[in-house]
Amino acid sequence: MKQRWWFYGLVTLQLLFLLLMSASYYAMDSWGQTITLKTTPVDPRDPFYGDFVRLDYAIEQIPEEKWMIEEPLNRGEKVFLLLEENDEEIYELVEASTLWPETEGNQVVLSSKYQWSDPSLQQYQVDIGLGRYYIEENTGTFWERREEREVDIVLAPWKQKKIASLK
Repeated sequence: MKQRWWFYGLVTLQLLFLLLMSASYYAMDSWGQTITLKTTPVDPRDPFYGDFVRLDYAIEQIPEEKWMIEEPLNRGEKVFLLLEENDEEIYELVEASTLWPETEGNQVVLSSKYQWSDPSLQQYQVDIGLGRYYIEENTGTFWERREEREVDIVLAPWKQKKIASLK
């Protein structure tokens, strides 16, 4: 009898976990704010993973004047990016810091991970975790040969989660 109790309890916990995970994505759609970022797709084909686009976001390259961090960081440490919507409805970087910044109006915060810095260029590199976007099979050459290389990415950040789609 005790063994059955553990079995049913374990199955119930697994089902509850799956339901909560599904509900979190619906909550993100309902309460998340949609933002658009500019990016440039490169390297659209991988023989093992299929067609994908490696995305290079402008907000991931941070100039020194927008870097509000005094102490040196180790690779992988969390950095918060404060973004603000411009006149073209594209979000641009306002500042980067290790503390969650206060937002106002049309500002949002994305979390990222510190990668490296180049003192000669006075630039810092972070990763927002959306560097690869998998596309429909056999469409990689279309993205590679497109004349217009910039695309808009639509994100719906909700707490630390992100969803992306190419426009």
